[in-house]
Amino acid sequence: MADGNGGSGIGLLGVLVGAAIVAGLGYFFIVNGGIGGTKSIDVNIKPPAVSAPAGK
Repeated sequence: MADGNGGSGIGLLGVLVGAAIVAGLGYFFIVNGGIGGTKSIDVNIKPPAVSAPAGK
């Protein structure tokens, strides 16, 4: 039986933490397009052209 020693505070904290985790996962899936909605980005990095010194 419940004895009134603050157990409801711990339970409430657990509910709040669980809700924060669910909200975080929901935000992650919405922002990233969900499962299988990955986007690829092509990045091309080219070094600057170096010309040979004149006279050599």
